Amino acid sequence: MSMLNTFPTPEQLAAEAREALRKHPPKEGLELFIDLVRRGFINSQGQVTRLIGGSAEPEPDYENWTPTRRR
Repeated sequence: MSMLNTFPTPEQLAAEAREALRKHPPKEGLELFIDLVRRGFINSQGQVTRLIGGSAEPEPDYENWTPTRRR
C-alpha cells in the first residue's frame, strides 16, 4: 500500500500564489496606508502601534479611520 503525498508541490504553491495575486493585487500608496491604520498596525503618523509590538497608540476608532485632507 503506497502513501499518497498530501502536501502541495512547490509548483502548485507558486501557481496558487500567482492566482491569489491576480485576483487580489497588493495595495499601494494611500490605499495601503489607510488599510494599515484601519488594522491598527500603525497610527496616522506612520508609527508602529502597541497592537503589534510598537510604542504608539492606535488611532481612536481605528477600524473606521479616514485620513484628513492636508493642504
